[in-house]
Amino acid sequence: MFKKSRIGAAVVAAISTGVLFSLPVFAQNAQRVEITGSSIKRVAAEAALPVQTFTQEDIKRSGVTSVTDFIQQLPVMQGFTMAADSVGGGGGGITTASIHDLGEQYTLVLLNGRRIAPATSGTTIDINSIPLAAIERVEVLTDGASALYGADAVAGVVNFILKRGEAPFTFDARMDKPQKKGGESYNLGLSKGFGNLDRDGFSLFASLSYDSNKQLKAADRDFAKTGIIHWTDDKGRSLEFFNGSSRSVPPNIDVRYNNPTTANPTRVSTYSFSPYYLANNKCPPAHLNIGDDQCFFDYTSSVEIHPEQERTSIFAAADVKLGSNFKLFGEFAFSNASILARIAPYPAEFSIPVGHPLYNTYVLPNLSAFQAGNVASVNVKYRLYDMGNRAYDYRTKATHVVAGVDGTVGGWDINSGVTFSQQKQLQDYVGGFPLADKFNQALLVDRTLDPFLYERGQLPASQLAALNATQYAGNYNTTTIDMVGADVRGTTELFKMAGGSARLGTGLDVRKTGFKVVADKAVANAEILFDDPQPEYDLSRQSAGAFAELLMPITKSLELTGSARYDTVSAVDDSRSGKTFGGKQDATTFKLSARFQPVKSLVLRGSLGTGFRVGSMQQIAQPLQDFGVTGGSYVCPFTATNDPLGYIANNYVCDNQQHEVFKGGNAELKPEKSNQWGLGFVFDATENLSMGVDFWSVKVDEAITETDERLILRNSSKYLNLFTTKTKASNGLTYVAIKLLPRNISKQENQGVDWDLTYKQRFAFGRLTGKVGGTYMVKSRYTTPGTNDQWETSLGRFGSDDKVSFRNVISAGLTAEVGNFTTSAKVNYRSGYTDIFHGADDCAVGDLNDPNYCIDYQGTVPAYSTVDLQASWKAMKGLTLTGGVTNVADKTPPLSLRNTGSHQLGYDPRYASPLGRTFYLAAQYQF
Repeated sequence: MFKKSRIGAAVVAAISTGVLFSLPVFAQNAQRVEITGSSIKRVAAEAALPVQTFTQEDIKRSGVTSVTDFIQQLPVMQGFTMAADSVGGGGGGITTASIHDLGEQYTLVLLNGRRIAPATSGTTIDINSIPLAAIERVEVLTDGASALYGADAVAGVVNFILKRGEAPFTFDARMDKPQKKGGESYNLGLSKGFGNLDRDGFSLFASLSYDSNKQLKAADRDFAKTGIIHWTDDKGRSLEFFNGSSRSVPPNIDVRYNNPTTANPTRVSTYSFSPYYLANNKCPPAHLNIGDDQCFFDYTSSVEIHPEQERTSIFAAADVKLGSNFKLFGEFAFSNASILARIAPYPAEFSIPVGHPLYNTYVLPNLSAFQAGNVASVNVKYRLYDMGNRAYDYRTKATHVVAGVDGTVGGWDINSGVTFSQQKQLQDYVGGFPLADKFNQALLVDRTLDPFLYERGQLPASQLAALNATQYAGNYNTTTIDMVGADVRGTTELFKMAGGSARLGTGLDVRKTGFKVVADKAVANAEILFDDPQPEYDLSRQSAGAFAELLMPITKSLELTGSARYDTVSAVDDSRSGKTFGGKQDATTFKLSARFQPVKSLVLRGSLGTGFRVGSMQQIAQPLQDFGVTGGSYVCPFTATNDPLGYIANNYVCDNQQHEVFKGGNAELKPEKSNQWGLGFVFDATENLSMGVDFWSVKVDEAITETDERLILRNSSKYLNLFTTKTKASNGLTYVAIKLLPRNISKQENQGVDWDLTYKQRFAFGRLTGKVGGTYMVKSRYTTPGTNDQWETSLGRFGSDDKVSFRNVISAGLTAEVGNFTTSAKVNYRSGYTDIFHGADDCAVGDLNDPNYCIDYQGTVPAYSTVDLQASWKAMKGLTLTGGVTNVADKTPPLSLRNTGSHQLGYDPRYASPLGRTFYLAAQYQF
C-alpha cells in the first residue's frame, strides 16, 4: 500500500471541495472501502479512478436547492431532461442526469451503490426523487462501467451515498426569492442519527425534508413573454419571429369545399379565415395576422415558463451487528414529488353542421356563392382561453427498500441484499380540458356558448359557467414501475505481488422490472375533446448479470485492473395482450484499466472497455399510439402532382402547420454496442497546486433512434413507409400523420477533455481555495436519425436532434475561510452556438421590409455566463447562517429562436435559467 503522499493530500483536498473532474480518491486510514467504478474493497489510496466526489459541504456551497440543480450544473453533464421540459415539451415530470452528452439512457444512477426503479420503461432514473437533505456525498464516475454494472452504464455512473449512523439533530431551512416576480422556493429539513455500531451494536439515521418551488409565468419576464419577437440583425434588417397557433380566440374556421378540376374531379379546397378579422380588419390582442385571413394566437403569452414543484422525502437507514464479523443493514426511502405544469389553454377543434345558427351567422356570410354551394365540412379552431390554462400535475411516489448483510467470512468481504423499488407516476388533469359530449351539447344543442363574439377574457358570466361545466378534472393515467432484485458480491485477496496483494471481486445480480400503464376511462375512450384513445399495457422483463474483476499491483508504481461481465435480458411480456415481444438479448463486456505513478507528484491512468444497452420495453413492445403533433410546423410534403399515397386524392387534411404523430415499438430491435477508452493524468505541481486532465472517447454502434420529424416531412419520398393517417372523432376529418418508430441503424461518437486546476493556500488571515474545471467537447456527432452513413453534429449548433452540444462548459470558484466566516464566488460559463435554422417555406422568420416577408434565417446564440456569491457565518455553536445571490449581474438568457420541445420561447430553458438575480437565506442548527 502507498503511504499518504503529497499528491494524495492534494487530490483529497481537490475532491472534497468539489473539484470538477475525476481524480483518484485517497483514504486517510486503513479501512477498506468500495468506490464507485469498482467492486473491490480496498484502501482508497490504492485506487486510481475517474471519479468526482462531492461532499455535503460542496453541495451547500454550490447554492443549489435540489439534487437536480446540483447534478445538472456539473460541466460533465449535458443532454439531460430538466423540469422546464415538462412545460408542454414531453418531460413527463422527471429530471435526469446525462454524462458527456451521450443521453440520459446511457448514464446509470445508483442509490447507495444499488439500482433504483427507473422512471421509464427503460433504465432512465428520475433524480428529482432523491432527497438532497439525506445526501452524504455524490460520486460521479465519468468512464464507461458496463463491465461492472450492466448495460446502461455506457457513459458512466452517478452514485448517491446517503447518510447513516450516529449524527446530531439537524434542522435546515432555506428561502430563495428572485428579485423579479415569481419563482420563489422554500426548503426545510430535519435529520437525526442514533447509536454507534461498534459501541452499541446498532445505528439508525432518519431524515425528513420538504421542498417547494413556486411557478414563474412567461408574462413576468420580458425575454419570454411573447412568441412575437422583433429585432434588427447584423445586416440591418428589421426581422420578426412568430411561433403561434391557428387555434385562436375568437376562433378561426377551415371551410373545406368541393372544387373539382379536370385533372382531379374529386378535388377539395380549403378556405381558412377568422370571422373576427374579416369583421374588424384586425386581429384581437395577443394574435397576429401573417398574410391570410386568419389570426394566429401568441400562446407563449399564456404559459408558465418554470413549473410549480413540491417534494416531501423520508429516508431511514439502520445497521445491526450480527456477531463480530457481520451486520444486518436496511434502507428505506420514500418521496412524494409533484411538478405542476401549466401551458396554453386548450386548442379545441370541432365541426359545425351546415345550416346550424352558428354556421348561418359566422360562416355563410364569409363564403362565395360557389363555396357555400359546395361545402364539404366546417372545422372550427378555437382556443378555450376562458377555461384557463391546461394544468398537468405530474405526481411521483417513489418507494425504495433494501435489506441485506455485510461482513467477512473465510477471507471474503461479502455484501448481499434484496431490493424492492417502485415509481408510481400519476398524471392528473387539474383543469383546462373539455369533455367532447358536454362541450358539443353546450355549443351546438343548448347554445349556451358562443365562442365567436368575445375576445379572450371577455366571455360573459353565464357562458363562462357553461364552458367550465364541460371541464374534465381527474386522473389521466397512472404508470407503475416496479423493480425487484437481489445481488451478492464479494472481494478477497488472491496472492502477493511486488506492489501488494492481488484482489478478486465477483458478483451476481438478478432483477425483474414491470411497466404498467392504466388510463382513466375518459382517457381510454377518448371522451376528451379532440383527443384520441390511449392504449394500456402491462409490460415486464427479467435480467441477470455476473461479473469478475481482478486488481493486480504489478509494482509499487503500476497497477492493472481487468473486469468482465455477462448480461442476459429476456423478451418483453405484455400481460394485457398475452403477447411476447422481441427475444432474449445477451452480451459479454470487458474493461481494462491501468494506473502508473512514476514519481510521487504524477499519476498516469488509462482505460479501455466495451458496453451494450438494450432498448426500453416501450421501444420494443409499445403499440402504435397517438403522440400529439410535431414540434415544428412544416409545408405539406404532398401535392396534386406528388401524391404517391393518394392522400391528396382522398382529400385528407395536409396543411402547412403542425402534423399529427404516432409512436410505436419495434420488436426486432437489437442491443446497442459501444466502445470506450480514456487517457489522463493528475499532476501535483507544487504543495498547493494540482491539476488533472483526461481525454475520453465513446462510440455507440447500432444505436436505437427514431427518424427525425424534419427528415420525414422534408424527404417524404424516402420515408413513405413512415406516413399514415389519423381520423379525429371531434370533427370527422382525416389528417396526414407520421410514425416515429425506433430502429437500430444510427451511430454516435463523443470525444472530449475533462480538466481541472486547484490551488490552496494558507495565509495569516485564513485559507484561500481556488479551483476551475470544465469539459471541452472535441467531437459530438451522430448519423442522421434513420440513416447509418450520413453524419451530422450538434456541437456548437442546434442540431436535428433538437439539442446543442456545448464546446465548452466551465465552472470556476474561489473560497476564502477567515475565522467563523466563509465566503465564495462562482462563475458558470457555456460557450455560444449556432441557433436553429428556419426556412422561408416554414415562414417562422420574416423581414418586415421585404415584400415576400418570409426568409431563411439562422442566428447565433452568444456565450452565457453567470456569477454567484455566498457568505456563511458560524454564529454560535451549532448554528450556521448562510446568505447568497445567484446570477449577481441579473443576466437574461440569450435570445434563441428555438420553436421545438417545451413551450417556452425567446430563449432555451435547458441552457439558461429564467429566474434572474435571486437572493437566498439559509440556516442550519445542530444540537
